Amino acid sequence: MRGLLSLALLLAGLTTAARAQSQQRWSLQGSGALVFPTASESDFENSTRLGWEAQVRYTFSRFSLGGGYQRSTVYQFSTGEFSAAVSVGFLEPRYVVLAGSRAAGYLAGRLGVSQLVCSPSEDCTDQGAHLAAGGGGGVLVRLGTRVSLDIGSQYFTTQYDIAEGQTRTAGYVLARVGLSVGL
Repeated sequence: MRGLLSLALLLAGLTTAARAQSQQRWSLQGSGALVFPTASESDFENSTRLGWEAQVRYTFSRFSLGGGYQRSTVYQFSTGEFSAAVSVGFLEPRYVVLAGSRAAGYLAGRLGVSQLVCSPSEDCTDQGAHLAAGGGGGVLVRLGTRVSLDIGSQYFTTQYDIAEGQTRTAGYVLARVGLSVGL
């Protein structure tokens, strides 16, 4: 009986804390990111991959749903004259799996539409839109009543066109740190 009471109190505490992913239903989030390819591409030299993302998030109970935009430099020739970036519009559901009074651990999925964007643009084949999908997780750390630190990581795959009618699938790990501000 004592064990059941302890479990009930623990679950009640987790539900209250999890509901407070953001104390406000709506929040805005901005993050900086590092992007690591999961396989080497022989056509391109490895370089620092930087990125960013912005999203609007709606929180309800242990779940939240975000929609946003991510942009990450993925390739750069050694001369620095050409670079390519993955541009992704996405939806991201999250579920809090472990929560305390100041921090919450979450699992997330991501589904979106991506496109390879080249600079200068004439150095790339015409790029179509492709499906991007992945998942990951992270930790939200409450810094104040409206501000949280979000530290997370995610694996995602997407395709890009290498020639007319030919695509290549690429996988990436995205590590990000950002701030979420409740509205």
